[in-house]
Amino acid sequence: MTSAPEAGTPLPPGRAGSNRILQYVLHYRWRYGGGMVALILATIASLLPPVVIQRAVDDLRDGIAMDSLAQYAGLIAILAVVEGTLRYYSRMVVSGTSRMIEYRLRDDLARHLMALDHNYYVHARTGDLMSRATNDLQAVRDVLGPSLVDMSRILVVGVAGILFMLFIDVRLTLIALVYLPVVIGLMSFFETNVEHRFMEVQEQLSHLTDRSQENIAGIRAVKAYAQEDAEIASFAQANEEMRGRAMRLALYHSGLFPIMGVLTGAGTLLVLWVGGHDVVAGRMSMGEFVAFNFILAVLANQLMAVGWVVAMAQLGTVAIRRVNEVLRTVPSVLDGTGTPPPLPVRGEVEFTNVSVAFEGREVLHDVNLRIPAGATVALVGGTGAGKTTLAGLLVRLSDPTGGSVCLDGVDVREWPLPLLRDSVAFVPQEAFLFSDSIRENISYGRPEAGDAEYDLATRISRLSNDLKDLTDGLETTIGERGVTLSGGQKQRAALARALMKQAPVLVLDDALSHVDTQTEEQILEGLNDVMAGRTTILIAHRTSTLRSADLLAIIEGGTIVERGSHDELLAADGVYARIYREQLDAERRAQEQADIDLGGGGA
Repeated sequence: MTSAPEAGTPLPPGRAGSNRILQYVLHYRWRYGGGMVALILATIASLLPPVVIQRAVDDLRDGIAMDSLAQYAGLIAILAVVEGTLRYYSRMVVSGTSRMIEYRLRDDLARHLMALDHNYYVHARTGDLMSRATNDLQAVRDVLGPSLVDMSRILVVGVAGILFMLFIDVRLTLIALVYLPVVIGLMSFFETNVEHRFMEVQEQLSHLTDRSQENIAGIRAVKAYAQEDAEIASFAQANEEMRGRAMRLALYHSGLFPIMGVLTGAGTLLVLWVGGHDVVAGRMSMGEFVAFNFILAVLANQLMAVGWVVAMAQLGTVAIRRVNEVLRTVPSVLDGTGTPPPLPVRGEVEFTNVSVAFEGREVLHDVNLRIPAGATVALVGGTGAGKTTLAGLLVRLSDPTGGSVCLDGVDVREWPLPLLRDSVAFVPQEAFLFSDSIRENISYGRPEAGDAEYDLATRISRLSNDLKDLTDGLETTIGERGVTLSGGQKQRAALARALMKQAPVLVLDDALSHVDTQTEEQILEGLNDVMAGRTTILIAHRTSTLRSADLLAIIEGGTIVERGSHDELLAADGVYARIYREQLDAERRAQEQADIDLGGGGA
C-alpha cells in the first residue's frame, strides 16, 4: 500500500498536469482500492443476514430446535462483526487518505501562493483566498473521504441488493423499483441547481471574509472617521445576502429528503401489498417475503442518503474547481534557469532600455541606468513617476516588458530567485511587521544573527532609542502589522531588518518618510558606514537624503530625464532644481507649522 509522501515532496515527473487533486487521487489509488475492496466485502456481509433470516423463518414454519435457532442468531452476529470491522477499515483508509490529500493540497496551496508574483495579489482578494484555503479545502476533503465512502456504499448496496432481490422474485423486484425513474429525474434536477447555488454561497462567503479582513485591518481608519455604524450596516447587508443564498441552497437539501422518503415508502407499500398476496396464494414463502423486505429496507435507507451524498458531491465539485483555479495560475515571475552567477555578489546594477507596462498603460520606457558596485544612487521624481516600480524590478516583484535588469552583469531573470532576493535588502515605504516580537521581526531575513548584530542594526536604525520604553525590549510583541508601534517605529524596525540581512545591495524606498528630520539625519549618518560597502538605491523626497547620494537619477514622464550629482543638477537649473526647491519650501512650511504648534502648546 502506498505510504504518504513527506510534506513538500513534489509529485513525480509527468504528474504536473492542471488537476492537482486528480493527480493525488491517482497517487493514492492503492489505498483507495484497498478501501473499496473492504467496502464491497462489508456490503455483501450486510446483505447476507436477510438470507439467514429467510432460512430461519421457513424453518420456524416446519418446526425448529432451539439449537438451530441459536446457530442462526450466532451466524447473524458473526456477519455483523465482519461487516463492522470491514466497514471501519474501509472508512479509516479512505477518510485517512482524504486527510493526507487535504494536507498535501494545503501545503501545495501555501507554496503556490508564496510563488505567485506581486501582480497576482494586486487583483486577488484576501478574503477569497482565505475562503479557498479553508472552506473549499475542507469540502474537497469531505468529497474525497466520507462522501466517496457513502457514494461507493450506495452504489455497491444498490447493485448487490437488486441482484439479491432478483434472485428471490423478479416480478416483485420490478414492482419495488417502479419509482426509480422518478428518483433519477429528481437527482438530475437537483444536480443542475445545487452546484450553481453553492457557487453563489461560496462567492458571498468570500466577500464576507474579505469585508471582515478589511474592517479588522483598517480598524484605525474606521474609528478615526467614526464609520463603525456604516461598516456594521454594510456587513449586515452582505450577511443578509449570505443568509438568503444559504437558505435557497438549504431548500434543495431539505426538500429532497421528504420526497425520497415518500417515494421509498410508496415502493414499500406496493411490495407489502403484492408480496402479501403472493404469500397467501403460495407463490412465495414467508421466509422469502421477510428476506425481500429486509433487503428493500436496506436499499430504502441507502436511497434516503442519496440526497446528502449528491449534495456533498456537488459542493466538492465546486470546491475542487475553485482550488484548482488557484493552483493552475502560472506565476509571471519564474525562477531563473540560467548559469548561476559568480559569487560573491559585488552589487553592480544596470538597467538597459527598461520599459514596464501594466494593463496596457506604460509606466516606464527606455530607462538606462548603471550603478557601480558600492555606489549610492537616489531616484528622484514626483508621485507616480515609477521610482518604486523601477526598484522593484531588481528583486523581481515584476519583470520588465522590455529591456533588461542585470545584477553583476547577469540578467536577474537568469538568477535563482532565492539567491537574487537574498542578495538584496529591500525596505518598502509601507513597512509590514508580523504579530511577533521585535526580535523575531528584525531577524526575519537572518534568524541566526547574534546579539552584537542586533545591537548594531537597532543602533543604526535608531530603534534602540525606543527599546527602553517598551515593556520587554526586543522581546516585546508588537501585534498584527505592528499595530502597537508608530509609523516611524515601524519604518525603523523594517530598516533594522534590512541591515540584519547584510545583503550586498540595499534598496530604501522612501523608508524614512515617517521619521522626524532629526532622527533621519542620525540614521543617515549611521548608514554612511553601511552604504560605503554596499550598492544603495535611495527613493526619497527629503533634501537631506538626496544630498547624501553619489548620483541622482531624475525620473519624469516614465524615463530618466536628468542624472548627476546634487551640485551638478542644481547648477543645471532643470527638473531636479525645481523639485529640490519645491521640497525645500515644503520642509520650511512644515517646520514653521511645527514651531507654531509648539509655541501654542507652550502658551
